Amino acid sequence: MTDVAANGPSNHPLDNLADRLNALVPPAQPGRSAAVEAALRKSRARVAVATRRADRRSFIGKMIDNTVRGVGVVPYALVALALRLVIARVFFLAGQTMIEGPRVALTPPAPVSQYLPFEWSFVVPTGVKAETFAMFANQFSAVPVPPTIGAYLVSFAQFLLPVLLVLGLATRFSAFGLLVITMMIQLFVYPDALWTTHIYWIVILTALMSAGPGTLSLDHLIRWATRR
Repeated sequence: MTDVAANGPSNHPLDNLADRLNALVPPAQPGRSAAVEAALRKSRARVAVATRRADRRSFIGKMIDNTVRGVGVVPYALVALALRLVIARVFFLAGQTMIEGPRVALTPPAPVSQYLPFEWSFVVPTGVKAETFAMFANQFSAVPVPPTIGAYLVSFAQFLLPVLLVLGLATRFSAFGLLVITMMIQLFVYPDALWTTHIYWIVILTALMSAGPGTLSLDHLIRWATRR
């Protein structure tokens, strides 16, 4: 504690405790009993041990904080964009098999097609395939919606809602609509697919509903423009 006194008062609470303990008893005197001296030495030793432990915990806490900051370098805007694109592709491709209409052919630039070798053409829905009506009448018959209405709703929803997710427009509404479709499929069509497929869709859609689309979205742009 002599170093602390030489360098000025300490801000460490345990050091302050030691100073208060020392202040309670005057400096060593010839007549002071051995028991008092032993008690003071024991108190100082305990304070020193507690101080070292507190410093060690403080160092570990700083390491944990730095690690958390390091692994959090990816901004949520990019994470949300990736989630939107992944889940939108799943439902959009499924919806393409249910509808009929003119096909729009897209030719992306060479670097895009090289690293993203997807089918870039798509069908603009002008109607629902006869096979889709048959599927809802037979395979999806347990869904508590009339087959014709269900075929139209799901077919067009799986075209429109994924497009809205990609744009980040009405994101929470779009994610909720796709979550309803997912739950209907899970409960009434494929109840065994929860832990193999549907749980991942549910988690992604719930995250988008909870945290929103991020700053790389039309939703964010609209909010920014309306608040100016």
